[in-house]
Amino acid sequence: MADIPEKSEYYKRERRKFALTTYILTAIFLIVALLQWVLFSFVGFLRLFFIAYYWVSCIFFGLGLILLVIFIFFEALRFNKMFNWLFAVLIFECIVLGMAALVVRHYKYQFLFAFLLWTLALALFIVCGSCLPLDLTLNVVVLFVLAVVSIIGAIYFVMLYIVANVPYSFIVARCFIVISILMFVMYHAQIINGGRFAEMRTKDYFLAAIILFLDFLLLFLFSFQMAPKWSDFCDRERKNNLALFKETTTTTPHPILWWNTYTWSWTPDLDLETTTEEYTT
Repeated sequence: MADIPEKSEYYKRERRKFALTTYILTAIFLIVALLQWVLFSFVGFLRLFFIAYYWVSCIFFGLGLILLVIFIFFEALRFNKMFNWLFAVLIFECIVLGMAALVVRHYKYQFLFAFLLWTLALALFIVCGSCLPLDLTLNVVVLFVLAVVSIIGAIYFVMLYIVANVPYSFIVARCFIVISILMFVMYHAQIINGGRFAEMRTKDYFLAAIILFLDFLLLFLFSFQMAPKWSDFCDRERKNNLALFKETTTTTPHPILWWNTYTWSWTPDLDLETTTEEYTT
């Protein structure tokens, strides 16, 4: 009987260590992802590369999903110290590179604001889930029912937006989906912190960090609804790159970038004022 308090204290210490490790890894994932996406957005060559070769991002994202499924269903990979960190880094990098084609099409400072906003939302609901007295892991059926109701409500308002063109109905639909995602963020926070009906094993910190990062990604995807249309994006990029590109008369498209019937090529010493006058006339 004397061993029970000692075991309980050991359990609490291990849970705290696991939760702290998970949240630190999640913060590292978010910071590294932000640095890479900022690099892709602000460095001209990388930005143009992911615009033209968008299929590279598609390949990386698909590969990341395959690696994630393997990582989830093969426990030996998650508990092997030689492979768990390697798979976690590969999954993370594939997802980050897979998002690059979307990030470079977004307005730069809106992208940074959206990243900060959804990061704060993720942190807030992790705290709410940790402090919530209701055990969501025990009432998981109720959680799924509420999530399904939210999705049905979102479908209803999307229908109003498409069929009846009701103002702001699409925003309401997005709010319903965000609510369902945030409920699962609280659920994930409870299974990470432990002390509930269901909990993650203390060796699954890489999987837990990836799950929280994917929760953030689901929220972050809603910010791309504000991204410019492709035609507007092309016009904006054409004007922003007048100092770097000039129009040519060749019929073969440039391997880096093309818009409509125009072909652009690299010219570092292009006269910006002359090109601007020709473009505006």
